[in-house]
Amino acid sequence: MSLTTTAHGKMKIWLQNMISHGTYTIGNTVTIMPIQTLTLSGDVITLQFYMADSVSGTITKFQVIDKDGAVFDDQPDSITKPAINGLLVTFKYTITRV
Repeated sequence: MSLTTTAHGKMKIWLQNMISHGTYTIGNTVTIMPIQTLTLSGDVITLQFYMADSVSGTITKFQVIDKDGAVFDDQPDSITKPAINGLLVTFKYTITRV
């Protein structure tokens, strides 16, 4: 048995509404990133977070945090960001019916 079209649509809306913010880690410091954009296009939900040009250092982790404060997505990384340009961080999720 598969999800109905209605249930599939509700799952996408539920996912959109459960995301609170993002975080990034430099050293031992975790900093909150507010959501820049959150879009739904077909079955793809795209989250974008913007880091200002004033942020610099080696980023070791990006996370998406849900409304309950739990980690929804955890992406280890190693990016050295200079304090010259901003950085747009993007997460994409596809909700498909099988």
